[in-house]
Amino acid sequence: MDRRTFLAGTGVVFLAAPLAAEAQQPIRGRQLGLLLPYIESDSQAQARVTAFRASLHERGWTDGRNVQFEFRYTEGQSERLPSLAADLVQRHVDVIVTAGTEATDAARRATKSIPIVMAAVGDPIAAGFIGSLARPGGNVTGASLLATELTAKRLELLKEVLPALSRLAVLWSAANASVIQKLKQIQAAAPQFGVQLHPVELRAPGDLEKGFDSAVRFGAQAVMTTEDAIQITYRARVVELGRRHRLPIASEFAEFAQAGSLMSFGPSILDQFRSAAGYVDKLFKGAKPEDLPVEQATRFELMINLKTAKALGLTIPQSVLARADQVIE
Repeated sequence: MDRRTFLAGTGVVFLAAPLAAEAQQPIRGRQLGLLLPYIESDSQAQARVTAFRASLHERGWTDGRNVQFEFRYTEGQSERLPSLAADLVQRHVDVIVTAGTEATDAARRATKSIPIVMAAVGDPIAAGFIGSLARPGGNVTGASLLATELTAKRLELLKEVLPALSRLAVLWSAANASVIQKLKQIQAAAPQFGVQLHPVELRAPGDLEKGFDSAVRFGAQAVMTTEDAIQITYRARVVELGRRHRLPIASEFAEFAQAGSLMSFGPSILDQFRSAAGYVDKLFKGAKPEDLPVEQATRFELMINLKTAKALGLTIPQSVLARADQVIE
């Protein structure tokens, strides 16, 4: 339930044919690199790319006509980000679009001259990508989630759903600066909700099983995600492990609730990619990244998965359901 002519002269034909053939040749345009920590076949990854393409097309840029896309996917291997970023730099693309903190960091380390447009970065200031939102400086600009500021609100919502919550496992990664900030926010907010935390560090996809086992030994009553590349790419596995151990999962991105987590609350990721297209358009037209203020997320979505709640034997309070933008039944 969703709330919300043909000219007949021979001479003309001979003259027109070469012109028609010439018109079919692609026009030399801009080169656009996209550094994406996703699996290419992932439906949610393609939804983000589609939203970006459509928004760029609305601004007059079409792949194969006046812009050439160079996609680089990690295919679930985040360690490939530096080499993929270096490849885009060697190809002399005009702009690099990145998704997330880790991809943006890899691109920033690979080049100080090619403009970088970030999307879905939690806290670009804390990550050291920009000097300020108003005047980023350097070669990085784009759209920011500022998601770290919403982490406490997510914990508050989870506490409303689980009033007896006193032990919470948090999935996190030390390789992601934004995730580190999210963890700090959770740690700062937990005492006021009477919640003891158990941080579970993920260094590789294989750590997920061990992490959930650790959460169970801790006596966790729920799990909170912090949306790094591992968690996003392997969200189905995260959800499946939560189901196996009967642990409700509270997430930031809607993709998690759609995959089966109990709830999600955070910015619209598709909006982030639409905004990134606007930055690319301005850069292609001569703007400088250091002069383009970083945009903050303005639309936030609360999604509740009632199917998961029922499977876990949980009743979602009407006060929470009334605030939900979408309920999955």
